[in-house]
Amino acid sequence: MNKIELKLENIKCEGCVKSIKTKLKEHLNISNVEIEKGNGLVTIIGDQLDKKNILSELTALGYPEVKKGLFSKIFK
Repeated sequence: MNKIELKLENIKCEGCVKSIKTKLKEHLNISNVEIEKGNGLVTIIGDQLDKKNILSELTALGYPEVKKGLFSKIFK
């Protein structure tokens, strides 16, 4: 089992949580998804997880990863 933790933007309601979980359920190798709506933390557990692919799909849904670092704060 692998675990990926992502901090995503725009998770504001239960509808957002449901959209993310529905999309990730399409992946047969994902066994569990936990979402903390308040801080945007998404924990994904499964086998052979492809972080880049998952991030791409979630970004397309409107939930991009929170940018990290000094420049992301300046240019946000």
